Amino acid sequence: MIADVARLRQLLGSAELAWLVERARRRMPHGAADGSVTLHEPTPAQREAVDRLLGRRPSRGTSLTVRLSDVEAILRHAQICDSLTEAVEVLTGPMVDMRAQRESVEGSWAELFATEEAGGGSHPAVKAWLDELRTSGILKRLSRNDPSVGRTLLHYAREIERRLPARGMPLAELAATVMGDSHALDLSAPLGTIAVRLAAALGGVETWDGPEARREAWASVGVLCDELSAPVLTLNVRGDGTTVTDSALRLHAAAGEPYRLTTRQLLRDPPAFGPSIAGRTIYVCENPTVVASAANRLGAGSQTVVCLEGQPRTATHLLLSRLVTAGGRLVYHGDFDWAGIHIGNLVMRRYRAAAWRFSSEDYRAARGGRELHGTPVAAMWDPSLEATMIETGRAVHEEQVVDMLLTDLGQTADRDR
Repeated sequence: MIADVARLRQLLGSAELAWLVERARRRMPHGAADGSVTLHEPTPAQREAVDRLLGRRPSRGTSLTVRLSDVEAILRHAQICDSLTEAVEVLTGPMVDMRAQRESVEGSWAELFATEEAGGGSHPAVKAWLDELRTSGILKRLSRNDPSVGRTLLHYAREIERRLPARGMPLAELAATVMGDSHALDLSAPLGTIAVRLAAALGGVETWDGPEARREAWASVGVLCDELSAPVLTLNVRGDGTTVTDSALRLHAAAGEPYRLTTRQLLRDPPAFGPSIAGRTIYVCENPTVVASAANRLGAGSQTVVCLEGQPRTATHLLLSRLVTAGGRLVYHGDFDWAGIHIGNLVMRRYRAAAWRFSSEDYRAARGGRELHGTPVAAMWDPSLEATMIETGRAVHEEQVVDMLLTDLGQTADRDR
């Protein structure tokens, strides 16, 4: 019980003793006033205030140490209060047991995740998503460690899950449907940050970092971030169904003209691949020059070609997945540089593609080339290719070997059956 608040403020409430009160508060989370607190390099005013409080002669030194039990004894002797804890609470507010508070919050988080798993998180993809949210701490950070905010975010994320997979639904439309806010699933929004992880888990996509990876994660569950940009370039890809996209593919293939497929088409009006693809070799290249040259020289007689135009993007992944599912066999050729080897690893690992004139022997046989720069990358399909490229020190791009590639593309379709 505080007997005299005015005297307490006069004794300990000065600005020069604020450090003492603040450090005393930190030392007594459980109500104990023991030990000492130290202030390094105190000002003359701070030293004088402590000396006056303790009733001692002027002190010297580069630091100032005060035993909390001495301060409590002064308070009792002056009949201001019975404990330093009471005094600190009057001056700074009620004391909080931080450890108990942390344990309570952690218990609430554990209960929240347990409830989510019991309520449908047994699905392998959802369980993996919940585990990632828990172990990474991302949900806690986005919720500012408030379990009630985290519970709300998970509620809306599960509402999104119930609407997946979609069929070409724009991301903004999904956000507006669930949250009433078309920007609620933007990457900068808390819900968008956890929901894209959920989409990746459900769609079997490995990553969601970066704009293209985010688009692919959402596209894997039928949601469009950008449905018209970054289409995939094709030549003589034929559809066997009755959609508008099937008709467009057949029309362009009959004329031997390149055709670009958008993410919108592949999700909203996808082609049906059957006899025209099953058992056929699909030639995948890195640069559009190969497609242009094949169209110019071979036209409708060219083998089926898909061009990545660099790193595979959402539309490319959607098309290649459909071709492989329909029974197509992918073979890949890219630039003989480190970026090209990296892309080759991605395509061959993800789609079980084979190398198309992309071995160390093919590299040695190529002529010309610029100086090779960058960090070496091992080729998963040819263990000797990395060492050969380092030794030779040349970058050989597809444009330099286009005649050799066109020889393969000019083969008759029957040879691929």
